[in-house]
Amino acid sequence: MIKSVLIGVAAISLLPAAAGQTQSFKQKDTVILRALDKITGRSTDFEMEVGSPKVYGSLRVDLEVCFQTPPEEAPESAAFLRITSATSKRVQTMAVPRDLNEEELAATEGEEPDVRFSGWMFASSPGLSALEHPVYDIWVIACNAVDPDIELPGPEETFVEEPAIDAPASEETVPSNGE
Repeated sequence: MIKSVLIGVAAISLLPAAAGQTQSFKQKDTVILRALDKITGRSTDFEMEVGSPKVYGSLRVDLEVCFQTPPEEAPESAAFLRITSATSKRVQTMAVPRDLNEEELAATEGEEPDVRFSGWMFASSPGLSALEHPVYDIWVIACNAVDPDIELPGPEETFVEEPAIDAPASEETVPSNGE
């Protein structure tokens, strides 16, 4: 697996050179993915960290590494993903991304996974190396780093939007009948 990551890093470094540009990539620890359920037509964006697999529908997604160009260069994100079929015990009825718990991770240790995709996905060229699945599409949106100063809400926490304050009514009224 490390060999394939090193080969991919070499491929990333050669890609911009072939286009006549030089780009520098920074390694990041999270990726934003967009998943599409082709049956319902619903797309979902979700974020995942390196080493923390997620299940989306009947697929398990593992992120090995993610690279992002700096903001001053042409935007490009590249992620090495491994997407396998989830067993029936791990399949959700709704295609909502979720983390695997310790029990599910332990249950997959002895299994021979059905690999659906293993390789680099590029945000600027989603069709270059795409997941071929009859029900789901998954592609890379961007890579980023986790900010340790920001605490993300847990599943039981929700954000409540405060109601907008109405502007004071003006004293001048507009006649409704043209009067």
